[in-house]
This record gives sequence, structure tokens and C-alpha cells, in this order.
Amino acid sequence: MMDAIKHHNEGGPMKKRIFMLFIVILILLVSAHQSQAMGPFNFYVRGGILTESDFSFDNVLWLAGANLDLHLGPILMISPECDIIVYKFEFDPVFITPGVLLNLRAAGFYGGGGVTIPVIIGSGYTFEGDVLLKLNAGYKTDFLKIQFFVLTPFENAFDFTIIGATLGFGF
Repeated sequence: MMDAIKHHNEGGPMKKRIFMLFIVILILLVSAHQSQAMGPFNFYVRGGILTESDFSFDNVLWLAGANLDLHLGPILMISPECDIIVYKFEFDPVFITPGVLLNLRAAGFYGGGGVTIPVIIGSGYTFEGDVLLKLNAGYKTDFLKIQFFVLTPFENAFDFTIIGATLGFGF
């Protein structure tokens, strides 16, 4: 994950983006009850594992997070999410990866893509990494969600990738 994050910004722009992300998440959570008029929604708490695309598992990262699936009609779904990623259960540094995905769904299967912004917190510093492309696919029910995904930087896409899998439980 560290190799995928090349440029770090410190200070103002990162704080504005995090503030805006929290505002968007707050609006989505407050309006989630009203979203029944647009279609059903699902909230999942999940955990998972990530590694580099060579599947060496030399650098294993662990993930814990949550996402909200808002169904926008019969085949379209938007999914804001936020995950915490740690290396070897050491919490210095911690990666927080807020993002949003747009997915197409058919029955319980779904697939799509979106963006995520890694925010690195540790050793007394907070850094924001470059925006990453996230492609995902999986299967979901109201109570269970299995997801496989790929993270890659927009510049040099697929030169460096991180592969991940999560298992989520819905409420």
C-alpha cells in the first residue's frame, strides 16, 4: 500500500476533503431512512484481507470497515464506504480509506468501480495519498456480502495493484 501512495499533502486541502466526506456520509446516514422511497438500502460491517497482486502474501494488510448500499432502481447501486487498514495488526500507521463506488447489480451479484482516498495516520503525522481507482465484484444478500476488489493508482493504472477480499454482515 505504501508503494501505491507516492505524493503526500499536508494540511489544508486534506482537511477540507475529509470534512466534505464526513458531511456527505452524514447526509447519507440521515437520509437513509427516507431512501426507502427510492428503493431499499443495506448497511454492512465487514472485515477482510489485502495483498499485492503477485499473491505472495509477504505484505498482508487487514481491513475493517463499513458500507451503505443505496439501491437506485432495479440495477444501479451507489455504495459509500470507509475502511481502516492495518499492517500485521500494528496500528502505526493506520490507513483510512473513505470512498464511493457505483455498481450494477443483477439478482445478488454486483460489479462496478469508484474511487477511494487513502489517508495515512501515524507517528504524529497525517498524510493524504493520491486518489485510487477501486474495481469490485461480489455477491450480496440482506445479511451477507462477499466482495473481491482491486486498488490501483490512476496514474500508472495496473502497474501496481492491491488485491482484496471482504466478508460483510448486514443490518
